[in-house]
Amino acid sequence: MDGKVQTISEISRRITEMLGAGWPAWEAAALASAILQEYTGMGRAAQMAFGDRVPDGDAAARIEDAAVRAAAGEPLQYIFGYTEFCGHRIDVEPGVLIPRPETEEMTLMIIGENGGFDGAVTDLCTGSGCIAIALALALPGAAVTATDLSDQALAVALRNTRQTGATVNLVRADVLNDDPAHVPMSGIIVSNPPYVTCREKAVMHRNVLGHEPHEALFVPDEDPLLYYRAIAAVAEKRLLPGGTLWLEVNENHAGETSSLFALSLYSQVRVIRDIRGKERFVKAQKRADCKSF
Repeated sequence: MDGKVQTISEISRRITEMLGAGWPAWEAAALASAILQEYTGMGRAAQMAFGDRVPDGDAAARIEDAAVRAAAGEPLQYIFGYTEFCGHRIDVEPGVLIPRPETEEMTLMIIGENGGFDGAVTDLCTGSGCIAIALALALPGAAVTATDLSDQALAVALRNTRQTGATVNLVRADVLNDDPAHVPMSGIIVSNPPYVTCREKAVMHRNVLGHEPHEALFVPDEDPLLYYRAIAAVAEKRLLPGGTLWLEVNENHAGETSSLFALSLYSQVRVIRDIRGKERFVKAQKRADCKSF
C-alpha cells in the first residue's frame, strides 16, 4: 500500500490485483475479502455496502502485511494462525498440515453415523488434532486418543484441545515403526495419513509446496500405500470386532487401498466418494466374529 489513506473499496481492489498474479480472478477476490474480514470484522456484504469506510491504522497495517504474505504464496490459514473445522477454531502454524474440507467431510460422516458412541476412538497421524477434537466434542461419551510422530504437531494439538475444551489423550508414536500396542483397543480408528505421491507435486499449488510440511503430505511414487499398510496392521490388532476403520485416501489409489482390507477380517469394505465425486474415503467394518490380538 502507498502512504495515502485508503478506503475499504480501494484496499480491496489493490490487494485483489496483488493476488491476481498467483490465482484466478475469482479466487484472488475471495482471498482479498477474507483478509479484509479478518482484520476489520466486515463480511463481504459489509465491504460492498460500506466500501467508503477507512480501517484504523493497526488494521490497515495488518491487512497490508497479510496481503504481501499471501501474494508470496503463504496460505491464509498460516497468516491468520487458525482455520475452522467442524465449527471449531483450530490453530495451525507452519510445520503443521492445514486441515482440508475433505477431512472435515469424513469427520462429519463419522459423527453422523455414531451418535451416542461411548467406546474408544483412535486418530492416527493427527496433525493439528482437528479430527480427534471434533469427534471428542461431538461424541462426549467416547474416549479419544490421537497419535503423531511430530512434536510440533502434538504441541499444536495440545493447544487446540485446551482451547476447544476437548478431552483427547495425545500420544507420540510412529505408525510406520512402533508396536501397535500403544493404540488402545478401539471401536473406531480414523486416519488422514500422508498419501500424495511425489510425482503429483507438479500439479500442486505453490502455497502448498512452499509452505506446508512435506512429511505430512508426500509418499514415495513407488510406494503410495506405505502408510495404509501400516494402518491396516494396526487395525488388525487394535480395532475391536465390529469396529469401523475410516481413511482419507488418494483418489488415484482408492481401489488399491481398499484391497488391503481382506474380507476374512472385514465384513464390509467401501470406497466412498466425496462431495465433488472423487473416491476419497475408505470405510472398513471389522467382522464381529473376528479375533483381535
